[in-house]
Amino acid sequence: MYQAHKLDDDLYFLHFTRKSWPTGSNIFVIPDENGLNVIDTGLNEDASFEGFQKCLKGMGYSVSDIHTIYLTHGHTDHIAGVNLITDHCNPKVYLSEKSIPEAFDPAMQDHYCLPESVRKIVPDLRDFDILANFEQSCGKWWLEDIDVTPIRGGDRLNIGKYTFTTILVPGHDIGLLVFYEPSLKLLLSTDLFKSSGPGSALPWYTSTAGGVSEYLKSLQRVETLDVAQVFPSHGFIRDGFSEAVKTTRAEIMNREKTILLALRDGKKTCRQLDKLLFGEFLLDICPWFSTITESHLVFLEDNNRISEGSICG
Repeated sequence: MYQAHKLDDDLYFLHFTRKSWPTGSNIFVIPDENGLNVIDTGLNEDASFEGFQKCLKGMGYSVSDIHTIYLTHGHTDHIAGVNLITDHCNPKVYLSEKSIPEAFDPAMQDHYCLPESVRKIVPDLRDFDILANFEQSCGKWWLEDIDVTPIRGGDRLNIGKYTFTTILVPGHDIGLLVFYEPSLKLLLSTDLFKSSGPGSALPWYTSTAGGVSEYLKSLQRVETLDVAQVFPSHGFIRDGFSEAVKTTRAEIMNREKTILLALRDGKKTCRQLDKLLFGEFLLDICPWFSTITESHLVFLEDNNRISEGSICG
């Protein structure tokens, strides 16, 4: 379920290999003299956790050696594994300050992952229980009785022998952080970029998490970094950093173009636009992808490029 790749003397990339939903996040492991630091934790699921344990064993460690966890944001597929790790040890947990509410309060996860504004315009989603879906696919994901230390964009984190700078990149999630290590020219890009494998469904964004506008600003914020290696939280980045920025931005703009072309022929429902953007197969698996469509509609309305009456119920 996980495959370990050594990036540097004391830095490992644990690639989540299952391609079908649910896809847990990749995990980064950094040993130091006190044990292990991990960045993100994947699913609360026996099969993937066993794979994680096997990777650690192959490195000469166990889960009980984890003393610190860094969570890049509050989405279920990144934080759920905390609930399994803490059965074996008592690590210090860091989490993006803006993501803390959704990690502890299911109502806030609902707000950021399937906004009420989307439910209003997509009849199929008005009573859709996305939290139950997340629990079924990711396991118990919300955190309870865990002390979390907030981290913010611009923080410098000494993790093992490395010093990472965090950069706040909202759009996908209100508190999404990427981790940049300048001496290695290494970027842990989390869920910011479109990538191969399970990451092909990205970029994903919601209007409550910043939407299209903040996502495009986030890409601008990172594209001037000097990056030689980039590793995402899902799949791989195959063609390098600059191409990842370009490809992700192009995906967002192509979606906008598709919507504008469709609306030239008259009013559409959000679901009709969803099908043009994602197809029936992906929508059957992830019906909440309407949030992307709604984010574009909000962005286009805010910029006076479509009228409020362009979407019918």
